Amino acid sequence: MEHSEKLGLRARYGGYALVTGAARGIGRAFASQLAEDGFDLLLVDREGEETIALAEELSAAHQIDVRSLICNLAEPGLENKARKWLDEFEIGLLVNNAGVSVLDSFFDISLDAHLRTLDLNCRATLVLTHIVGKAMAARGRGGIVIVSSASGLSGSPYVCNYAATKGYGLNLACGLWSELRGSGVDVIAVCPGMTDTKPVRDQSLGKELPFYVPINGPDVVALGALCALGKRPALIPTVADRMSAGLLSKIFPRGWTLSIMKRSIEKMRGG
Repeated sequence: MEHSEKLGLRARYGGYALVTGAARGIGRAFASQLAEDGFDLLLVDREGEETIALAEELSAAHQIDVRSLICNLAEPGLENKARKWLDEFEIGLLVNNAGVSVLDSFFDISLDAHLRTLDLNCRATLVLTHIVGKAMAARGRGGIVIVSSASGLSGSPYVCNYAATKGYGLNLACGLWSELRGSGVDVIAVCPGMTDTKPVRDQSLGKELPFYVPINGPDVVALGALCALGKRPALIPTVADRMSAGLLSKIFPRGWTLSIMKRSIEKMRGG
């Protein structure tokens, strides 16, 4: 079967695309977009049934090889898993999407929960980027996407640790973008605002949003990041999000911005 290759990334990078947190939301959108581009896929997620079902769906629809790699990226042993995957597959594109957020007052969230967030959002991203990215650099071609967040631009109350971890991903990607320019390896961070995903729906965060906080579909985030890969170090994927981020992070003093965000989140949480 011929592929349209509308993005042209498979031709540019070759090999498999590895997507973490692939079963749902933004990760699923990345997997679908890359399948349409003709990539064979490695879908990494801890949700076994959903990941396997998605693999079967995309394989049948696009006549590609799709493997389900079921694991919890926050658990020990990721380095060995990553090296094993790299021994078995040539990975041309890495999408570090898996992440977790807990919405609550900082001290009402257990330290264990904070550490799990750190392990998944930062440590797993570092391990995969270093191991897979090093092979890309040696080969002279590849692409790396790190899914950050608009909250990583300035911090945020009630998701203090999450926002801090997303700032890590943003700065890692931007530094690598500069370091690897001209090497054949492209890197980008994507910083979506509020996105229509299961955690957002489960916590009813899409309700009572202020006018300056738009809610995006995951496909917009994924497609925007893939189209911008190789063109810039970071992307806020929609015009509305860029306007909101500019208003809150560049025009207002940070203290005002954080106060506005605090009131908005408290309103969404029902006070």
